Amino acid sequence: MSSTKKFLLSGLALFLLLVLTAGPITWIFARKSLEGPWDMTNKIGGFYNEPRGEFTAMFFGSSHIYASLSPLELWHETGVKSYVFATQLQPMWATYTYLKEALKYQSPQLVVVECNMMGNNTEYHDNGVNFSYMDDLRFSLDKVALAKVSAPKGERAPLLWNFMMYHGRWDELEEEDYHTRKEDLHDPYKGYVLLPGQAVRPETIPPEEGESGNLSEKNVYWLNRIIDLCQSRGIDLWLIKAPSNTALEETQRLRMEEVARIAAERGVPFDDFNNSYQEMGLTLDDFYDQRHLNGGGAVKFTDYFAYLMNRRYPDLFAESEDADWQADYEAYAAKLAELA
Repeated sequence: MSSTKKFLLSGLALFLLLVLTAGPITWIFARKSLEGPWDMTNKIGGFYNEPRGEFTAMFFGSSHIYASLSPLELWHETGVKSYVFATQLQPMWATYTYLKEALKYQSPQLVVVECNMMGNNTEYHDNGVNFSYMDDLRFSLDKVALAKVSAPKGERAPLLWNFMMYHGRWDELEEEDYHTRKEDLHDPYKGYVLLPGQAVRPETIPPEEGESGNLSEKNVYWLNRIIDLCQSRGIDLWLIKAPSNTALEETQRLRMEEVARIAAERGVPFDDFNNSYQEMGLTLDDFYDQRHLNGGGAVKFTDYFAYLMNRRYPDLFAESEDADWQADYEAYAAKLAELA
């Protein structure tokens, strides 16, 4: 064998070795959130281990939806199976990608997008936000496209290969880093974050200097992409604002009015549930903090949402008899009672 061939074969062998080891090593060093209630590795990574075609409805958005809508409560009330595929401060461009990702594995009749982040006009978010939605998303061309719109040039590569971010965790590695397998990830709450009760004081927050009700062009663009995607697939889309305004931000209220205007122009329903506290029976005791519901508040919201959903979408597929869902619901109900 010639020296040139030996060199090429050696190079190929080295390349294959790097490919085969890079994934496992990257996973070991990756940040993992496995302890509830904020076990987002289980919730996002676990989505990929759910049965294909399992969910009739899918929920997307920021923490305002994962703290408000309980899929197990919704199933108990309606028989409709659902999943909350959401992350903290998830910007609209990430929501679009999460929707595309979900549609690779599920065929929902109904998509619900919580629009809190339409009120956040930040062009690029910090690493804490970006890595929270990038880390557990499977690699694909869609993930590459998401990295491009999530950070300026020069800062995108770590979003795609997070070893560049986490390689310094040598002294932080624990047993779970070595022994957690992606194929074992699972969230019995189906993406929902069950929060305990807290004492909340209402507050009105006036606009800061220079703030207005105008939406950023970037947010409007990605909202329209979400609408286009659902309409092209024949999927019902419901835009909502979850209960969050015990800290009433005047700017956010104005921006939700703009969302309502866009929704009306596109023929998509939009409901701001901050206007329905009386109908839901929500009080200050139902909040974990000023912007997120606790477990009891989420039950009230989910039950009210279920009532409206059944009226608006009476033909959704329902499956009330499922032993696995029943077992998960009973464990969830026990945890609720423990927190009450």
